[in-house]
Amino acid sequence: MTEKFVLREHFIPDGILHDQDLYEVKLENNVLTLSFEVHCFSDHSASFVEKYKDFTKCHIKCKLSDEQYCESEVELRTCINKKKQYITQIVPIEEFVDLANKEILRRRKKDFYPGEYIGTGVGANFGMVHIELFFDLKYKRKEYDGCTLNLHTEEIEFIWE
Repeated sequence: MTEKFVLREHFIPDGILHDQDLYEVKLENNVLTLSFEVHCFSDHSASFVEKYKDFTKCHIKCKLSDEQYCESEVELRTCINKKKQYITQIVPIEEFVDLANKEILRRRKKDFYPGEYIGTGVGANFGMVHIELFFDLKYKRKEYDGCTLNLHTEEIEFIWE
């Protein structure tokens, strides 16, 4: 038997979210919320622009699993150096929320760009969502250039305002 997984039919409703600015991260009652300011650019297709043109914010909400063996975490990573090496650091979600919000506030005061949304990947059979962010963060005196949120969940919501 042969079964096909057609990537273009595997729809993640993140619309125009790619490269949009992260402005807040919250964790309340085991629900992680990533909030983004969004702007629709005219280089998207006409139907795409029409669908998202009136939205200025998007919130990704994810109810995290409370199963003991399903710990959600964030993987911080550096860029690849000249030796084709990079460094990663795993931090708990709670620590990432504090770290991210402090960095967002610091960047806002200096008028620097905030973190940006790159994309979402899913492992449906494993109850796992991977959200990629381009986000310069300093953690324990080390500079990191991006991160992946590895979230154990059954569903995520994209709430457009």
